Amino acid sequence: MKRGIMAVAAMALLAGTAFAQQAPAAAQSVPARVIQQDTTTVYDVSTTNKRGTTQYGMVEQTQTTPQGGTRIISQTAYEDYTPSKMALANQKKGEVSLGVGASYTAAKDSAGARLSDVGWSGTAQVMWDMTDHLALGVDYMLLAPHSRNNHRGNGSYKYSDLRYNGVGLAGKYTLNAWDAWRVYIPMGVGAAQVRMKSAGKRGGVATAQSDDKWGLDLFAGLGLQYNLTKDLFMGLEYRYTVAFVKSDDLNRYYGKNQYFQFHGAFLRMGMRF
Repeated sequence: MKRGIMAVAAMALLAGTAFAQQAPAAAQSVPARVIQQDTTTVYDVSTTNKRGTTQYGMVEQTQTTPQGGTRIISQTAYEDYTPSKMALANQKKGEVSLGVGASYTAAKDSAGARLSDVGWSGTAQVMWDMTDHLALGVDYMLLAPHSRNNHRGNGSYKYSDLRYNGVGLAGKYTLNAWDAWRVYIPMGVGAAQVRMKSAGKRGGVATAQSDDKWGLDLFAGLGLQYNLTKDLFMGLEYRYTVAFVKSDDLNRYYGKNQYFQFHGAFLRMGMRF
């Protein structure tokens, strides 16, 4: 009996030892627990260019796992746009302007004498923007060079009241439409009236003539404009104008077979609508 009890105890001891040896192996077979780390960042982004300032509120969440995987999720919380002065100006598509300045023509009579001196000029224009760079409209221009006396021998000949009146279609191409200082090319085509008075002596006989004629005209030039506000602007403009009217159309005694060519400079002011 005693021997049987000892045998049972020995078997129990051996079983406990075997279980203790197998327990670590069983514990190692349990999968490791995955822990995910989340990081949330909120920040502002501001971008400024010629069109204005744009501000973004960004929310960024970073998810990282122990295995080395990273996932970034970004989204915009808010967006705010502040237009620039020129962006506000370009929202207005129409403009009207007036210009005053000086004019000159190098036209000469058949004897090589100039017909006039530097005088004054004026212009009025209404334009509509077709694109940010190109505007089309109508234009009126008045050029009035000063009178000039030309002496010939014992006599003289006077040219006076030389006037150019032109009206037609106008174009304006702006090279840098988003700047406060703008460089542009004015151009136009239409009809013009040129008139002139002349008086003097020819062969000892007093002569006088006052005449005018209409003809096609073209102009092109270069302008510099500063935008004071989104509504108001001012600048300088130069125009070279050709009127298809000849001086011998206006003076049959000393006129020359040559078309009138004018130079005009303007101080221009206008507003958008």
